[in-house]
Amino acid sequence: MNTKKKDTFIYEDLGFPILLINVPMRKVFGEWVLDINFNQLQRTALLMLAKKTTPLSGKEIRFIRHYLNISTHKFGEILGVTHVAVLNWESEEKKMNAGTELILRLYILNQLKVTDKEFRHTYAQFNPKIIATRCIENIPLEIDAEKIAC
Repeated sequence: MNTKKKDTFIYEDLGFPILLINVPMRKVFGEWVLDINFNQLQRTALLMLAKKTTPLSGKEIRFIRHYLNISTHKFGEILGVTHVAVLNWESEEKKMNAGTELILRLYILNQLKVTDKEFRHTYAQFNPKIIATRCIENIPLEIDAEKIAC
């Protein structure tokens, strides 16, 4: 048998931890590797970052910017800040304020072309007070890998 399923796997190649559950694996040249669609993993992670209830970390912000293929200058323009602010967020020298984080999350949803219902639901769930007062947590996103299997 050249396939198996692993209950959990911590995937960190996007720059931050993602807890994959129900992970399909296959044997390639004697090594067990993930049998998932990595493009879909990135898109799913981006969507989950837009919807998460805790502040975005610097690594998550960097992933978002890289996924969208935007320079620090352009990213800053989109969010109404300087590229230095973007660099400070990514290095975690400073925290993004809640209003800017809301703009970023809505920008992500717009780029992903989510439905109006999903857009409005995410907006309604966003709590700027919680985002502004909570510390950045290094809790991994949780993704069911069966949904992004090859």
